[in-house]
Amino acid sequence: MPTIAIVGAGVAGLHLALHLQKEGLDVSLYEERTPDEIRTGRLPSTVGLSLLTRERQRALGVAHWEGPEHATRTIRIRVAAEPPIDFVGRLADRALFIDMRVYLPRLLEDFVARGGRVVRAALDAAGVRGLAAAHDLVVVATGRAGLTDLFPRVPERSPHAAPMRRLFAGIVRGLRMPPGPMEFMFQLSPGHGEIFENQYITLGGIVPSVLIEAIPGGALEPITRMRYEDDPARFDAALLDAVLAHAPLTAERVDRASFGVAGPRDYLTGAVTPVVRRAYAPLGGERFALALGDLHITHDPITGQGANMATLAASLAAEQIAGQAAAGAAFDEAFCADLEDRLWNGLRAATEWTNAFLLPPPDHALALLVAASRSQPVADAFATNFSYPERQWAILSSPEATASFIASHA
Repeated sequence: MPTIAIVGAGVAGLHLALHLQKEGLDVSLYEERTPDEIRTGRLPSTVGLSLLTRERQRALGVAHWEGPEHATRTIRIRVAAEPPIDFVGRLADRALFIDMRVYLPRLLEDFVARGGRVVRAALDAAGVRGLAAAHDLVVVATGRAGLTDLFPRVPERSPHAAPMRRLFAGIVRGLRMPPGPMEFMFQLSPGHGEIFENQYITLGGIVPSVLIEAIPGGALEPITRMRYEDDPARFDAALLDAVLAHAPLTAERVDRASFGVAGPRDYLTGAVTPVVRRAYAPLGGERFALALGDLHITHDPITGQGANMATLAASLAAEQIAGQAAAGAAFDEAFCADLEDRLWNGLRAATEWTNAFLLPPPDHALALLVAASRSQPVADAFATNFSYPERQWAILSSPEATASFIASHA
């Protein structure tokens, strides 16, 4: 039986490990942190899991958050304009907004409870190359410790050479959650960026979280360059100013006296350069490493595709790896090249849609938002299609396709 090494216990690495474990393959998962260390660590992101990702969780037996209290059923979108564009789209199924400090440790413990092997190790590029001696295939699902250097950028699939947004993400206090069912809010401030709000499953219960996507040079950028630890009161005041000025749906529920970041480990700032890298690299001795998840394709979080494409990539890779193992075939360069093509075909729509969404919206995209504010079927389809990027990108990729979609739902 071939042996598979997976480096990194993020969403992609864990989903792949659970898939291959289910297939009965010999898998070793290399991760530098224990479940408890992940739980007590810094907020890594604010992630929403789509309808299709939830289906993949069920298939793997790791759907631990299925109660009605965990369900986000609507997406509300508001665009600052004259007059404002405002609508609520109903999802065909429930989305899940969950702290990765809850999600990842639980899946890691599931893998171990089912007999999975976890090796505690912090591996750099030399360490990954060293795994080739003991494993038939190495899958790298983390970009830590310079591992991105193993997989070169693919220029023709990476139109942005620098970050298109500066980011703040955090769990906040002093914000009343919306009445009724949980709702995801997406507020666009043209020229400045976007502010997202959702109700987030954490170790301490369900609490509000905020993500700011700031256009460089816009009014939202300063908060993304500050450090909470330097001056918590100043940071909270700047965050409050940003919300009051650019997120009216959130501002109406803010307690100005107490609003701010929940704690020093409950926020992050920075920037992401969207990039597609080569999906495999030679390790020597006719052994190869595969790149998976954010390491292979890094998405800006503006369309919420990163974690969901990681689960899709893990599913696609697992199918190919299991098939190759069953056939007794080698994990050679031909296999890696074929898998790279399959991954790109599966993730291309989400990648191109996300990259386009980072640019000023064309007239036909604005026309779709206006149509959604006037037609509930259009609003529902637009909201649900965040889980179906192939559909969303097919609709938004040309004025003719957008017009046809609007007409078909009018």
